[in-house]
Amino acid sequence: MRIRNAVTRSLFASALLTTIVAGPAFASGEPRTHDGFFLRLSSGLGAANADISDNTGSLEISGTSGDVNIAVGGMVGTNFALHGTLWGWSMTDPDGNLSIVGGGSGSGQLNGTLTMGAIGVGGTYYFMPANFYTSYSVGMGSLNGDGDVDGKTKSGLAFDFTVGKEWWVGDAWGLGLNGGVAYFSSKDDTILGINESWSGPSFGLRFSATFN
Repeated sequence: MRIRNAVTRSLFASALLTTIVAGPAFASGEPRTHDGFFLRLSSGLGAANADISDNTGSLEISGTSGDVNIAVGGMVGTNFALHGTLWGWSMTDPDGNLSIVGGGSGSGQLNGTLTMGAIGVGGTYYFMPANFYTSYSVGMGSLNGDGDVDGKTKSGLAFDFTVGKEWWVGDAWGLGLNGGVAYFSSKDDTILGINESWSGPSFGLRFSATFN
């Protein structure tokens, strides 16, 4: 599964490089304790859905997706972090289902890539000593597509809720798994050129690496 959002890839790489280079300075707190600088990188696979409708019919696009969630911030309380978050998904050659009011329906595979990218703020709380966490983020998201779904939407509301479990693999690094559910709603701009909103949920299962 290809993730074709260049901004996401660049931020992911930059955050990882910054942590590797400046890691010793960031890791000045107590070992295996959630304090100081916070960085969580997670990526995996999932399923996504985007649909739009008006008085003439509806179009639903769905499929398997690559899923990314990156959180950068700091601990502001006992086991609690505030962070900026970048998250989203990308579907390649998704399935399309078109329904026309009074005119039947059709379905098939669409050629191209549809990507939802969002940026916002959120928080993560760790339940210790299990190192289990819940995380939420709220912000703005939009769709970008090419091929059969060429175009973009305006920015709209997006949120993500994630739960996960990690295991310490060093004084400041934890590795684990997390699962998330997200939702977005954004007004169409140039994909179909109609004054309605695309919206839909997504689900992801990701590997995670946290530096804290």
